Amino acid sequence: MELDLVRYFVKVVQFGSFSKAAESLKVPKSTVSKAISRLENETGTTLLLRTTRSQTLTPAGRAFFDSSVGAIQVLEDARKSLSAGDSIVSGVIKLTAPEDLGNHVVAPAIAHLAKRHAALDFELRYTDTVVDLVKDGFDLAIRIGQLKESRLKARRVGEITLIAVASPGYLKNSERIRHPRDLSAHACLTYGETSLRSKWHLKSKSESATVTLRPRIMSNQMTSLMKMAVAGAGVALVPRYLCAKDVQSGRLVEVLPEWMSIGLPVSIVSPLAMSSTARLKITTDYLADAIRTALAE
Repeated sequence: MELDLVRYFVKVVQFGSFSKAAESLKVPKSTVSKAISRLENETGTTLLLRTTRSQTLTPAGRAFFDSSVGAIQVLEDARKSLSAGDSIVSGVIKLTAPEDLGNHVVAPAIAHLAKRHAALDFELRYTDTVVDLVKDGFDLAIRIGQLKESRLKARRVGEITLIAVASPGYLKNSERIRHPRDLSAHACLTYGETSLRSKWHLKSKSESATVTLRPRIMSNQMTSLMKMAVAGAGVALVPRYLCAKDVQSGRLVEVLPEWMSIGLPVSIVSPLAMSSTARLKITTDYLADAIRTALAE
């Protein structure tokens, strides 16, 4: 099996089309198409299901891609190092992360990396939707919550805890909150389309409680809930890292300081081994430290 056949296949999957792969490889589209057909003939396996507009990996194709992409990337970086010397930390890292964590933690970390490594470029997509890293060509993803079983490589980097907060003005004109059950009588700002929409699960050192709420305002973004809480709209359950500065400044008050949510794990995932290339290792290590530090504050 010729190495170039595997390389062409990996590029087609990463770029999502024969045309874009051919453009990247600087060869005619027909060359790429023939290479994939030859690879499938030699292996006796269908790797891609083709239509006039797209192609989809078969189960065998996905397994072959997962096994091959790391080795191809290592060889490409080795080739670059021959001409680039110490500037091997180069290329593009395509990364996806949830909106709130992306804006508040990932963005400053990427800015720092971009300043330190002039030849390293980044493409960021912030979304709370779980994207297909292989199909959409992502190198890394930040994921919140328990991970489903998959072929992706994962590295757990911290845990998010949520705390209940409200503005001093709101609390001054509302009934006192002594226990989570008191929240059912308050205007609550909830994270829509999740289990947090109408129920909050909280714990202290000695007990746990589940509170059923009547949401006053729902949003799909934690930052907006926090800002509405600052404006006096009600009580919000938001990540500690997100509201720490507002709590320190007095714009928000932690209404149940001995209670918090059950922690949500935060992981970095990748289709590749995270030490397979210099740029992937440096980016992963720095992001892991930045996220761990932010969540511990």
